[in-house]
Amino acid sequence: MNLLAPLETLVEPSQLAEARARRGLSVEQLARRSGLRVEEIEWLEDGRLFRFPSQNAAMLSAIVYATAVGIDRVEARRLAGLPAHGNPFRANPVARLIGTAAVAALVSALLVMVFMPGLRGERTRTVVAATEPGLPAPWKISVTVLNGAGDINSTREVASRIGSMGYLIDKVTRADRFDYPRTAVYYEPGSQDIGIRLARQLGVGTATLPPGNHPRTLVVIVGPRKGPGS
Repeated sequence: MNLLAPLETLVEPSQLAEARARRGLSVEQLARRSGLRVEEIEWLEDGRLFRFPSQNAAMLSAIVYATAVGIDRVEARRLAGLPAHGNPFRANPVARLIGTAAVAALVSALLVMVFMPGLRGERTRTVVAATEPGLPAPWKISVTVLNGAGDINSTREVASRIGSMGYLIDKVTRADRFDYPRTAVYYEPGSQDIGIRLARQLGVGTATLPPGNHPRTLVVIVGPRKGPGS
């Protein structure tokens, strides 16, 4: 079964990319200002947080990004979809510094809400799953995440969620078609236990792949978005 096809391009800029563009900053200029690598900035703006080596690395990079761009409190609240009440800090430099740190924390929280839905609810279950007798730890399992419904943003959200649970993300690309009706975890014969574990963590179903030589590799095909955690 051919599940892979070339990766499609994300055409709409993210809110972070738009905030950077409003300040007239190119990705290269922001990289010099923040000390982040160009690819790290692109990962943040595209929502590809699964590319970072860990959740903490992604969050710290988000804080650095927000601080370097200089997003104020009102703009941060708008990015987070919250009412933008009050005025930005103006008079006191110390207050401005404190406000910038608060804004960075808010934007980093926004990134978690947008790109890692359900993360807080998964953390406890992940620890339990990693200690299940007879099963390899999640970080020893590779996962390929495929866009099976035409929504690359939703696919990246699912990939980031899986990565936050400790799994190794092998690749994120499109499936062979865009008419998969639901999200599911696919596993090779003999890998049922680890497939069911990931499916349980994601709250989705499972299906089998043709026999192969990759017992510690799972495939997740992302179907239509049905809610914040889908």
